[in-house]
Amino acid sequence: MIKKFFYGFIVLVVLMIGLAYTPMFAHLRNFAQWGEHSIHDYKTHPTRLVKAASEPQFWPLDSSYNKAIMPDSLLLAMDSNDTHAFLVIQDGKIVYEKYFDGYNSKTLSGSFSAAKSIISLLIGIALQEGKIKSLEEPVGNYVPHFKEANLDKVRIVDLLTMSSGTNYQEFDKSYFSMNAYGYYGDNEEYMVNKMVFKEPSGTYWDYRSGDTQVLGLVVEKAFGDNISNLVSERFLQPMGAEVDALWLLDGEQKHEKAFCCFNGVARDYARFGQLILNKGAWGGKQIVDSNYIFKATSPASYLKDRTESDKPVDYYGYQYWIIQHKGMTIPFQNGLFGQYVFAIKEKNAVVVRLGETKPVKPIHHHQPEIYSYLDAALSVLK
Repeated sequence: MIKKFFYGFIVLVVLMIGLAYTPMFAHLRNFAQWGEHSIHDYKTHPTRLVKAASEPQFWPLDSSYNKAIMPDSLLLAMDSNDTHAFLVIQDGKIVYEKYFDGYNSKTLSGSFSAAKSIISLLIGIALQEGKIKSLEEPVGNYVPHFKEANLDKVRIVDLLTMSSGTNYQEFDKSYFSMNAYGYYGDNEEYMVNKMVFKEPSGTYWDYRSGDTQVLGLVVEKAFGDNISNLVSERFLQPMGAEVDALWLLDGEQKHEKAFCCFNGVARDYARFGQLILNKGAWGGKQIVDSNYIFKATSPASYLKDRTESDKPVDYYGYQYWIIQHKGMTIPFQNGLFGQYVFAIKEKNAVVVRLGETKPVKPIHHHQPEIYSYLDAALSVLK
């Protein structure tokens, strides 16, 4: 009996180890090892270096740097929402900068979905360089799985605008959801291959991180390089980034988690906002075509929003969010727990907020805290 129990135990252990290293169960093993998701996941997950500039371009300080008095109510709103960094840049100079809870200008912070906008910018470069022929191209030209029936009509622009029509459910939090496979799995292609046809593409907006992960595979195929190298070469180096960044990889370190996982510092996040203000240019060089920037930061109003009685979408472009506030139309990057990069054209200003706010019920798809951060920035802007 003892021998049978011992052998049975050994078989069970071997079986469990085997299951843990199969694609269907690998994400559970990684979850046990990496823990619950946070903006500090670069400390535990596999990563790839996104090298900063060899000659950083440091932001100059405005003559009014940190002299403006922000209303106590807005400071309290930031502090109570677990803000870690708040940075306001106007006319290319830092006007206001504040860090909380031990953070400073050199502290890395995860982006979550704010990284989606960076992937969009890479698509813009691929388009202008002819590495992709058109945004109307079928995704299947780059990702084999999308050559299959009913996915063959999905275009690159459908991924950009979150209208692929696939079965990916953003708010499915089950242990075997595509979310779980995407964030904790060993290979992003395994998650992508689980995406199937649900409804015609290019009709309804439905937020799907899976769409951005597919865009990441398109980028890899089009450039023949990984996303981290591309972001370093195309953005961080020419824009003078100060601090090396990191991008989270899947468990087998094959692909960047394109939908979420750039990790940088507040001052370098701001460079992406300044690039939008500059219409894709930096230091006299056109990094991303200005026409693409315009379309990326304009709403895809031809799409319908089924959560609002099929009204036209007025809040999302090509992986960029858009908000109306006090007569201004403001495009921004947006990540879980409140990672924001706002480009306020009317003020020629960039605002970065990083932190750990827990999501609440949105207002027209926006977290209510956003309005407080914009008001806080406006209170110190000229």
